[in-house]
This record gives sequence, C-alpha cells and structure tokens, in this order.
Amino acid sequence: MTNPVTKLPKATNVVSRGPQKAAATVAEELRRQIVTGKLKPGDKLHPENVLQIEFAISRPTLREALRLLESESLITIARGRHGGARVSAIDVGAAARQVGLFLQIEGTTLDDIWLARIIIEPPAAGLLAALRNPIVFAELDANIAAAREAAQNDLIRYADLSAEFSMLITRHCGNKTIHLLASLIYNIIRRQHEHVTERTIEKASVDKLRQDSIRNRQKMVKLMRTGTSTAVEKFWRLHLEHTRDLVLSAYKAPMTIDVLNERIGKPRPVGIVKRPSRLAR
Repeated sequence: MTNPVTKLPKATNVVSRGPQKAAATVAEELRRQIVTGKLKPGDKLHPENVLQIEFAISRPTLREALRLLESESLITIARGRHGGARVSAIDVGAAARQVGLFLQIEGTTLDDIWLARIIIEPPAAGLLAALRNPIVFAELDANIAAAREAAQNDLIRYADLSAEFSMLITRHCGNKTIHLLASLIYNIIRRQHEHVTERTIEKASVDKLRQDSIRNRQKMVKLMRTGTSTAVEKFWRLHLEHTRDLVLSAYKAPMTIDVLNERIGKPRPVGIVKRPSRLAR
C-alpha cells in the first residue's frame, strides 16, 4: 500500500528557512495530513531517505520534525531493521497529561477540576435522555449490572466501570466536543483518585457508598427512559455534587492536583469519609 505522504509545495523554500523552521514546517505538513485523515492510525510513513527527497531536507532536519510529532503522540518511532515512523491512534490519556501538567503549574485544585466536570457532564446526560436511544440505555444497564457484581470482589474493575458509565453518557450524548472535554477532565480526576485513601469507621460504610452510587445510576437510567431532560440533568448534577463532597472530604485542605505522582512520595492528608446519601432515599 502506498502511503499518502505528499511533498511540500516549493520544498526548496523550506530549506532556506533554516533547519529549525524547516523541521517545524515539515512537522506541520505531516500533522495536517494526520488530523485531516489523509494519514490514518497505523499508517507507516515512508522511509527516511524517501521523506528527505520528498521534502527536500536533510536527515537531521527530518528527524527533528519526526521528534516533534512523536512528542505530540501523533506518531511512534520504532528503531531497528523493521522500524520507522507510524501514525498513532489519538491518546486522550496523553492529552489529559499535558492539560494536567498545565493545570498543575497553575496551582489548580481538585475542587476546581470537579466543578468543571459538574458543569459539563449533567447537560450531557440531559442531551442523552432527549435522544431516547434504547441501545444506549441497554449499554448503561449492562454497565450497572457489571459494576454491582464487581463491587463485591473486584474494586479495580468497579472503578473502571464507574468511569465507563460517565464516559458512556458523554460519548453518546451527540456532542463530540463535550465528550472530549469530559474525557480530559475525567482522566485527570481518575489520576488523582488513584492516590486517595478511603478511611472509614467501618468497612460497611464504604460498601454502602458504592451501593448508593449504583442505585443512583439505576435511578438516572430509569429517569432517562421516562422523565424529562431537565429532570435527568438536575438529578445527575446532585449525584456528582454529592460524590464530589465525599471525595474532597478525604482531604484536610484544598488539594492541588498532581499528575506526576505515581503512588510514591509524601502521603496525602486524608480524613474520615462517612456520609449518608441524600439521593438514595
């Protein structure tokens, strides 16, 4: 299969701009081909010697252009005999890490991130409810059933299913921008929650929180089937606000997000988490 890499217009002018600007120009052209779909995930770029000729640039300049694209997670570069540059699938996790780094530099708190989630996710639930899509509702039902089972003996899977439930809402709400923003936010939140230690007076209270959360998800799906978009949006906002309060109560003070922490280093301050659910009555 011939790779759809095209030559830059007036490529000789690229060289005259200097190596750094030439590399940036080549990277921009390849980036454009990737984001417009001319180069698709899994496509392998031409060998370096071919790209050098196509873009009329030196080997160091080409490698700098490829390095720029690799730093943006747009391509992966394998070394060796069968190596080369290949277009990567878009990784929301990598994008979330970059956004998270910026927010961390700005001193952004977990409360701030949660507020953004509460602003974005409930309207997505309302949009999804308006679509009345039985296939999506069945998918949400299946997720809830799996989460109920996992809550008994596989808490890692339970956490993954909880995340998936929120992503199902935004993925199927009909707005791609909302889903992307929600995915970025939730990736950052999940990264912080990896370091949260839930301390309760008794283990049963933690189990109750999970069961309350599962019941609330059931109630929302039922409301999606029979209620209005406004009612769904209001209910899910209350649920997220309640969950946010439980999470933040695990800290003695406002916590700045830390996207670099890999479960090592200084322990985070935690408090006692034990509150009744005001939604599960």
